[in-house]
Amino acid sequence: KSIISQGKRLILLLNKIDLVPKANITAWLKYLRLELPTVAFKASTQEQNDRLGRFNASHLLKQNQGSKCIGAELIMSLLANYCRNKDIKTSVRVGVIGYPNVGKSSVINSLKRRRACQTGATPGVTRKLQEVELDKHIRLIDSPGVVLASREQFDPVEVALKNALRVEALSDPISPVIAILRRCTVD
Repeated sequence: KSIISQGKRLILLLNKIDLVPKANITAWLKYLRLELPTVAFKASTQEQNDRLGRFNASHLLKQNQGSKCIGAELIMSLLANYCRNKDIKTSVRVGVIGYPNVGKSSVINSLKRRRACQTGATPGVTRKLQEVELDKHIRLIDSPGVVLASREQFDPVEVALKNALRVEALSDPISPVIAILRRCTVD
């Protein structure tokens, strides 16, 4: 609400949709779109450094999407509309913010259609803000993962489950497993 009250725009991006059942994606999109523009997204997992492929939005909720990006065209369209509506003469800066290891750098690489940001399977690859020019009107800002918690809320198990702490750094690696099992249904 603080961001919106400053006249800034928000777009929610649900990344890694290939890892979630289609019904869950559809339900979350319906719910979240009541408040803000929300895009289902799958970052490209292609190995080459440039010319990363994309599918258009019609492939958005198909079961087997392969290695190409999904949702980029919709994000690009939303960003282009924001630029046009504000009659921007220079460029708009877009912050990409989220928990550690949710794919922020991969999203930027997919939108840029080349490897502009370093990525990795462990948290902490992005250590500082990095600006990437998407085109002459849009600049994306890659950011390190953000975990908002006060000192009183700092539970190492919860922080590890949010991928903000390497599991190897825990003195008790069993506690996160137990916490995950508690959240699972018997089904």
